[in-house]
Amino acid sequence: MKANKLMIAALAMGAFVLAACDNNPDKPTPVIPTPITDEVPEVSKPDEGYVTIVLQIPEGTECNGIYLKGNLGGDDWSGENTYVGLDAANVSAAEAVKFEAIEGSKKWFKATFKLGEGGLQGKICQKFENDGSWQGQAVNVSVDETNTTVTLAEISGEGQFVIEAGTPAGVLYLTIGGWQNSECQEPVDYQVTVLTPAFCDEEFDIELVGSFEGWGSAPVALTKAEAGKYTATITANANAEVKVRGVGGWDKEVQELKEDGTWGGASNVVLTDNTTVTMDYTDAAKYRWNVCAPTEEE
Repeated sequence: MKANKLMIAALAMGAFVLAACDNNPDKPTPVIPTPITDEVPEVSKPDEGYVTIVLQIPEGTECNGIYLKGNLGGDDWSGENTYVGLDAANVSAAEAVKFEAIEGSKKWFKATFKLGEGGLQGKICQKFENDGSWQGQAVNVSVDETNTTVTLAEISGEGQFVIEAGTPAGVLYLTIGGWQNSECQEPVDYQVTVLTPAFCDEEFDIELVGSFEGWGSAPVALTKAEAGKYTATITANANAEVKVRGVGGWDKEVQELKEDGTWGGASNVVLTDNTTVTMDYTDAAKYRWNVCAPTEEE
């Protein structure tokens, strides 16, 4: 009986000590994490003369940052490492406006931009660690018409959009389906076979270029398997775009016959989840090397 009384007394003392600890004013307040939600966020309309762009991106594809690459109207798209800033047509990547994550979400981002005298036009691009060139641009872009309050002059599936000058302030909701290339996702190996057009005089070395390597920054040489057939292995993400050309530049490029009857550079080939790729340019009525084009005298 005495032992039971001692145990009851000890438990009572322990409860008192715990209660005293709970009332300790120095005890840190527990941090309750913000719940993650996939719901469309409500974003306030910006001041007049501005537009807020809200992005929904594939989760896990934001690592070096997302920016708007373009300008505030006009045709100056020449800067390879420039992005639209809040109040300037072109600013360095270090000064650029970065899309910031919306609290409570892993895939919603927003940024506010000024509408210049020429309006606002651009493309959404991932920032790459070493530069800001075009290989990280968004693909399969669509507008959420239900929530968007900005009237677009135009938008393409590749994400290029135009907002005219004088457009009332509002919010533009864009859904990004993927990226041409991404440092946030693990690339895979693609086995590429190129069946070339007939060579006009003699064969020359050819290579693969595209968004997977920076459009000529690190081209991949193609190995001849047999006459008119070349192969290579490239490491890339799905949605990357590739082209074949002569080694060293665009002076030897595959051309295709366009719908208007003129010849121009062959369309980019877009990689999919299928890692075995064949680029077939053997139809002489549709494809040729540009160095095989007849001269005006001919």
